[in-house]
Amino acid sequence: MSNNLRATVLHPWAVGDFLLTLLLLGCAILGVAIWLRVDQRTTQYVDTGENLSSYYIGTYVLMAVGGIMMLVGFLGCCGAIYESQCMLCTFFIFLLLIFAAEIGGGIWAFLHQDDLTEFIKSDFEDIVKSKYGVDQHASKSWDGVQESLMCCGAADKSDWAQSAWGNQQKNWGSVPQSCCETPGPGCGSGGIVLIQQIHQKGCTDKLIEFFHKNLMIIGCVGIAIGVIQLLGMTFALCLCCSIRRNRNKHYHA
Repeated sequence: MSNNLRATVLHPWAVGDFLLTLLLLGCAILGVAIWLRVDQRTTQYVDTGENLSSYYIGTYVLMAVGGIMMLVGFLGCCGAIYESQCMLCTFFIFLLLIFAAEIGGGIWAFLHQDDLTEFIKSDFEDIVKSKYGVDQHASKSWDGVQESLMCCGAADKSDWAQSAWGNQQKNWGSVPQSCCETPGPGCGSGGIVLIQQIHQKGCTDKLIEFFHKNLMIIGCVGIAIGVIQLLGMTFALCLCCSIRRNRNKHYHA
C-alpha cells in the first residue's frame, strides 16, 4: 500500500465515516428489537406463558446488543475524529468481545440444532394437545401460526383428534378453522371435512422448512455483519498504530 493510499484509508475522518456504519447498525438492531417487543402481530405467535417470557428475554438481549453496538460505534467515531488511542482501544476490545460472542452463539446453535428442533417439536405438541381451546392466548397464537405457515397440527392434522380441543368437539376428526386453506362453513367440522380443504403438513416441519429456505439469507446477513465488525476492528487498530507513530515522530522531532 502506497503512503498516499495509506494516509487516505487511515485518515481519522475516513475511518470515522466507516465506524459510523457500526453505530447505525446498532441503531437498526435496537429498532428491530423494540419493534419485536411491542408489535402485537408478532407477539401473538409466542403469546403462551413460558414462551412469552423467553421471547421477551430474547428481545431484551437483542436490545442490549443494539445498545452496546451503538455505544461501541460512538466510541469508535469519537476515537477516530479526536485521534484518541484510549477510545480506539476500548472500541476494539468491545467489538472483539461482541464478535467472539456472535461466533460462539453461531457454533452453539449449529452443534445443538437437533436439540432446538426437538424443543420446537415438543413445544408445538404441548400447545396443540394441552393448551389450544383451554388457554385463550395460546389458541390465538396457534391460529396465527397455522394461518401464516399454512399448516395443521404439530406433526399433522391427526394431532387434533388427541387434543383437549378435539375432545370438546361434537364431530370426531374436527380441526380448527385456521387449518383450512379457505376458512368457511363446513371446513374443519369433522365428518364433512374435505381433505383437500385443509393444510396437510404439520407446523413443526413447515417452520423448519421455512428456516432452511431462508438459511442462505440469514447466513449472508450474519457474514455481512461479521465482515463490517472485522473491518471496524482492523481500521481502529491500524489508526491507533498510525496515531502512535505520528506522535512518536513529533516527540522525537
